[in-house]
Amino acid sequence: MQFEFETDRFPLIRARYFKSVSEKRAVRVIVIHSMEAPEKGDTAENVARYFQNPDPNKVSAHLCIDNNSIVQCVLDNDVAFAAPGSNHDGIQLELAGYAKQTRADWMDPFSILVLENAANAAAQYCLKYNIPVRHLSNEELRLGQKGLVGHVQVSAVYHKSDHADPGEGFPWDHFIERVQYHHAQRANKLANG
Repeated sequence: MQFEFETDRFPLIRARYFKSVSEKRAVRVIVIHSMEAPEKGDTAENVARYFQNPDPNKVSAHLCIDNNSIVQCVLDNDVAFAAPGSNHDGIQLELAGYAKQTRADWMDPFSILVLENAANAAAQYCLKYNIPVRHLSNEELRLGQKGLVGHVQVSAVYHKSDHADPGEGFPWDHFIERVQYHHAQRANKLANG
């Protein structure tokens, strides 16, 4: 089942660097990143504006997410420059916070809202691109399976970057559970008109 929608048409602050794609892109993975930026209510907007600036690294992401907003920087079908090795077949989600955060830090009141917003967005992408709601192992990523991964896994599998986000403390179990919840809610709504 595939749906033709531009997620929830989040507010757009278009990134400077991305690859425009005219044919339908085959998306296989949703890559989770930590922004390495403070937990504040305007972090999504601030990082999105950062992606508009000239940068020798030419970085971007599809979405920037904080506790109260989701900002789109690269349209779904275009390629964001965030995780070399999984850029062409990935959707890149940047979450407010740091890779050094512990599980407790990710489960604090601010980050719970970040995770909820990210889970809602990830569920939409899973529906749109027929991606199963599951956290892939490095081997499953290497074998070309569909699912959700962290940037650290893309670095480990493809050896094109050294990023370790979203960090060892990222609560994958909680996050996947919330993606499953939103996925079921949206699938039911789509099925019932």
